[in-house]
Amino acid sequence: MMKKSFIGIDSGSTMCKAVLFQDSRPVDVLISKTGWNPKVSARQNADLLLERNRLAPEDVVFAATGYGRESLDFTEHVFTEIICHAFGGMHLVPKVQGVIDIGGQDSKVIRISNGKVVDFLMNDKCAAGTGRFLSMACESLGIELANIDGFVNLEEFTPINSMCAVFAESEIIGLLSTGTDRSKIMAGVLQSIAQRIRQMIERLGFSPGAPLLMTGGLSRSKALLEAIAKAAGLEIITHAYAPYAGALGACICAQQRVAAG
Repeated sequence: MMKKSFIGIDSGSTMCKAVLFQDSRPVDVLISKTGWNPKVSARQNADLLLERNRLAPEDVVFAATGYGRESLDFTEHVFTEIICHAFGGMHLVPKVQGVIDIGGQDSKVIRISNGKVVDFLMNDKCAAGTGRFLSMACESLGIELANIDGFVNLEEFTPINSMCAVFAESEIIGLLSTGTDRSKIMAGVLQSIAQRIRQMIERLGFSPGAPLLMTGGLSRSKALLEAIAKAAGLEIITHAYAPYAGALGACICAQQRVAAG
């Protein structure tokens, strides 16, 4: 008999997300820091999902995606981040025409048409426009990542001109030394990330009419979503399960593969 429970693991560079998928829907989710060993954090998340849902390992199909996916030796299926975020995004918002994922080490924009990935761009050569860039700015400014939305006013920002994360950090420190308001600097950081994502969006040729879904942990930031939407001139939305879209997509891809035999 075909197994009907799936656990997807999105082993990111900073966070590890896990989803339990049953009856074609997510029924439980987990998120934790990846830590120094992706295999350990992934296994802990999978075991916890099994325990609190009273499942045995043999009852479940395990699938992996993300930065550390190749190190997860307990998973039966492995998929790329692009395909998983796309399928996770389409499951959450069927009418979506694209997905934006700003991860810890890279940022991705994926174009979708008729239920398929038709093109994508990835920035994985430079920290600018990634979660690491934003984390660096938060650390320099003494701001908790979770508190950004209540801290900034996007209309009052000091531009961050350096596109390189290393030089941008020096620029932020220089602005602080001149007494520039921290909230204006942080708003400038968000605008800088938004402009980098806008460039990727424009290269992929999206059209108005259908939304783009932002996935990953930074999809929780309303200020960042607003900055990207204004920069791109498109509707950018999120979803309660958007942080788990990669892991959800891994479940969906595994389900399709199992069904196909």
